[in-house]
Amino acid sequence: MKLKVMLLLVFAVGLLSGCGIVDKVSNSLNYVEEATNFINDTTRFAEQLPTLAGQAVTDPEARTTLKNELTGMKERITKFNTLQAPDFAKDVHKQLVGYNETMTKEINGYLEQINNGAIDWKAIEDSQFIDTLKQVTQNLDKVKSLSP
Repeated sequence: MKLKVMLLLVFAVGLLSGCGIVDKVSNSLNYVEEATNFINDTTRFAEQLPTLAGQAVTDPEARTTLKNELTGMKERITKFNTLQAPDFAKDVHKQLVGYNETMTKEINGYLEQINNGAIDWKAIEDSQFIDTLKQVTQNLDKVKSLSP
């Protein structure tokens, strides 16, 4: 009888620890998926920004669209920064969060310009913002190669 109870206990402990492994793998896969989606969104944003910002200089509708896109990007950055990166992705996540902090500062400046009615496309084009967007998008391969 003691042997059966002991075997049942060992089986239960083994089953519970196996669930933890499944959860870790699931969380790791979720992080990679979230990071990939974030980088893809950033790439899309970077591709459309030059055209949109150029149009926003003279077109009030484009200015509103630009403001909405900047605000949306800022929200995606905030959401991404709060993700809990698994151990194997902490370095890449930290690097992306650093880029995101730079982008957030730049976005805040552009939103202020838009709210004040002045958009300087040349300042956006020559700023660190475009380079930072490119640096984020270059991390896609790193994220895709992450594994637990």
